Amino acid sequence: MPPKEAAEPIRLDSLAPQQLMELRSNLNNEIQRLGEGAQALARAASTFNGSKKAVEQLAASKTGQAIMLPLTSSLYVSGEVDDVEKVLVDIGTGYYVEMTTADAVKYYERRIKTLQENVGTVQATLRERQNVLMQVQAILQEKAAAQAAATSRA
Repeated sequence: MPPKEAAEPIRLDSLAPQQLMELRSNLNNEIQRLGEGAQALARAASTFNGSKKAVEQLAASKTGQAIMLPLTSSLYVSGEVDDVEKVLVDIGTGYYVEMTTADAVKYYERRIKTLQENVGTVQATLRERQNVLMQVQAILQEKAAAQAAATSRA
């Protein structure tokens, strides 16, 4: 089987104005989706960071110590610390794993690191798409100016 040849990149200045406007629209949509994705990843990393801090605080607690337990982001109930050595960690899709507090902190650190790396990747892609969008807009302006000049000469 012959190796696949890489597709030739399309020269932006060879596209018609209608194609450039369509490309600009597609790029704007993709930029919006990438921005929303980066924000969602950053929110997830922030949530894991909050969970990590909660586990660290629990590890520093003593058995029988009174604490306020969060049920939601704005609703807390009073309780007592029963076991400061083990916690249940939500690993996704409704599965929980019992871990020591040290292992839970390491787990959250890994998740945070992975999410931050993914945010970086998405942001790099976002910058790349924004650069292409600026090129498309510049070429579109050049073509509009050239068309206006040709119309005024006629």
